[in-house]
Amino acid sequence: MKKKIVAIYGSPRKDGNTAQLMDRFLQGVHQNRYVQGTDIDRIMVAEKKISPCRGCRSCTKTGECIIDDPMQQIYTQLLDADFIAVATPIFFTTVSGYLKALIDRCQRLWSLKYEHKKKIVTKERSGILLSCAGSGNPKIFDCARMVMRSFFDVLYVGYDGDYVFNQVDEKKDIEKKTGALESVFDFGRSRHFANLLP
Repeated sequence: MKKKIVAIYGSPRKDGNTAQLMDRFLQGVHQNRYVQGTDIDRIMVAEKKISPCRGCRSCTKTGECIIDDPMQQIYTQLLDADFIAVATPIFFTTVSGYLKALIDRCQRLWSLKYEHKKKIVTKERSGILLSCAGSGNPKIFDCARMVMRSFFDVLYVGYDGDYVFNQVDEKKDIEKKTGALESVFDFGRSRHFANLLP
């Protein structure tokens, strides 16, 4: 049975640095001899018209989100995934606004898990963060890591780690970072990655 990977592209740039990281990771997955096969759901967040969470607390009452937009399909994709990879640039020390809207809308899943006490996922999963920042400060990724850990916790996803790169700002800068694209490719085709799949 094929494994399902959800790849979330959080940048507004289709061919930006974080998109390159994600694409290279997925190329490694395709070449992974330890994996029988994979289906990949790519979610290009900037192409979706995802409304921010309204804080209406409807999900507290019903377990459902009242906003009818692409998140209704994305919920299913997130819950069905065997592995979740998230790529985002750093904007003002955290994930992009496009990605943050998606994450905030997972309040519905938080409510199901913690308020309605429902086991919304029955398998152990893992995920990673891929990120770039123009800043040279290594602490620039700390907030994004916290956001990602919270996001993954709601989804019963273990935080396997991250691949983050400083001083990457202009398009194609990631190609100048020695070993950056190679590292995510090697992870994708590694036995370690295969072992993370349930």
